[in-house]
Amino acid sequence: MQAKKKFRSVFKIKVLGIIIKNKEIHGYGIYKELLSLIHGLELIEKPSIGTIYRILNELLEEGYIEEKIQYKGKRKIILYHPTPKGINEFLRISKAFLTKTLIGLKLVISAINSIDEKQPVIDEIRDRLKRIHNITST
Repeated sequence: MQAKKKFRSVFKIKVLGIIIKNKEIHGYGIYKELLSLIHGLELIEKPSIGTIYRILNELLEEGYIEEKIQYKGKRKIILYHPTPKGINEFLRISKAFLTKTLIGLKLVISAINSIDEKQPVIDEIRDRLKRIHNITST
């Protein structure tokens, strides 16, 4: 149960980030974008569309997002957009995440550089560090 709750909270902040990035987006669009973000990453559990909608309901109840209903013909489309409260919460969590990430990266880099033996996993870690560098350099 504890692992499932942690899993949901991780996806909750990702869903909020996707909504903030897009300014306004429907539930299925959030789901597709989330799947593309985690595509090819190991140890990442794929959420169900039902999980996404439960997270959206939680974000609505907490006042982090609002919904706008539109109609395309007879079809009802619900669009989600962030509130100032949601943006502030996202920024607070992002700051904490980045602080922990920086500490972790310092440790990983110094430990990897101290390992003398050649292991394929070290090359894989260095490749991921380069990908992080490339993302942050753009």
